[in-house]
Amino acid sequence: MRILILRQTAINGQPARVGDVIDAAEADARTLLLMRKAELAPDLIPEPTAPAAPEPRKPRSRKS
Repeated sequence: MRILILRQTAINGQPARVGDVIDAAEADARTLLLMRKAELAPDLIPEPTAPAAPEPRKPRSRKS
């Protein structure tokens, strides 16, 4: 899994510097993602979908 390093760390004993894009094992990548030391590489980030538009509210009658 390709990840982008956000904080300096080591993967399998090899130093990984900030900004590096590394192809790491699935388990190592998930661990670094959970520790917020890495994020998915930009080419793997899925395109965001447009959120559905909320339905317009119906006018309510005023209580007297």
